[in-house]
Amino acid sequence: MRSWFALVKKEIKSMMFSILIIFLLITAWEVYLLTKANEWPLGLTFGLGFVPFGIFPLIMLVMGYLSFRSEWKNNTIYLLKTLPRKGYELVSAKLVSSSLIYIFITVYTFGLHIFLHWSQLKYLWGYLPEAVNQSYSNRMVVLIVIAYIVIGIIPYIISQFSYLVSCYFDKFRWLVSIVVFVLSHYILLRLGGFVARVFVWMPDIPIDASWSTPYGERLYTIYLGSGPVIATLIILAVFFFTGSWILKKQIDV
Repeated sequence: MRSWFALVKKEIKSMMFSILIIFLLITAWEVYLLTKANEWPLGLTFGLGFVPFGIFPLIMLVMGYLSFRSEWKNNTIYLLKTLPRKGYELVSAKLVSSSLIYIFITVYTFGLHIFLHWSQLKYLWGYLPEAVNQSYSNRMVVLIVIAYIVIGIIPYIISQFSYLVSCYFDKFRWLVSIVVFVLSHYILLRLGGFVARVFVWMPDIPIDASWSTPYGERLYTIYLGSGPVIATLIILAVFFFTGSWILKKQIDV
């Protein structure tokens, strides 16, 4: 277990320069928005501060593709393959390290944005309808956070799997990676719907939301099907362990 943590630590260290660049870009973007807060329409700079959250999952996609490509490029794949570690340990070390960076950058961006635009947030919050202010719950917030993390992990796993499959070929690896990436998403969507039917018996996920009306506060419960969630996790696990098997047993270097 200690050697696995060493792998995670190594992966994070190898990405420190890229992490620093991302942090500097985020900080520069937030500071730039702050300087325009009094010039642009009210709420525009606050809304634009959430643009990076749509970019971070794309960064995870690129990190997934480069996770092993960089090993081949730097000729470190030979050392990686000789380590007395199973394939899933090598793949999971890269996944966990990238996910930690993804979460940390997300938290940093959100915290910095709220800190720099706190006065504007309080002003805008005061103009929200009371019904909107009350239509949330702690469970909903937790589910949104989990969903955002999963949204980052899905493209990482699929892009990493796509690159490992492309290593079977000597030419046009980038084209093979694109084809496998597209097909993997198709499989995830089509097969996911079929697998989800197997878990229709699973209890749905309840989300409580309160809503203020002229007649008082009403509590609503929204139910999300757990079948599609379980199906997605199962298919992602198949991609993950298949990529691990390809890395350790099928690819010659």
